[in-house]
Amino acid sequence: MAVARRVFVVLAWAFLVAVAVQFFLAGLGVLGGESIEAHREWGFATLHLLPILMLMAAVVGRMGRVVIGASFGLFLLVFLQPLFAAPDLDPRWLRSFHVLNALLIVALGYYLARRGSEATRITGVAG
Repeated sequence: MAVARRVFVVLAWAFLVAVAVQFFLAGLGVLGGESIEAHREWGFATLHLLPILMLMAAVVGRMGRVVIGASFGLFLLVFLQPLFAAPDLDPRWLRSFHVLNALLIVALGYYLARRGSEATRITGVAG
């Protein structure tokens, strides 16, 4: 159980780093004159995998209903993210939720990383 909690914390902080990379790739694709394809690929390859692993670690680590629920919420937000960017989404203004959802993803990811870090410190499994 203690190992799963440590894994959760590492995954949560890694998720935030991955989101920062995703923001960089979005800026590069939109403002840097590069293709947006790297942003898409990174999102599907990394950002969809990490919340699933976080949820599994939270369940195995018995991190409580709040962390498990928030981890599931993070998974849902990440799952919805590419749907908001779909070129055929109509009305087109709904695509603006892609950016707002990204803000929610960062906030929830940070909350989980902090909450997980505090929980492992309190129970004495962090080191």
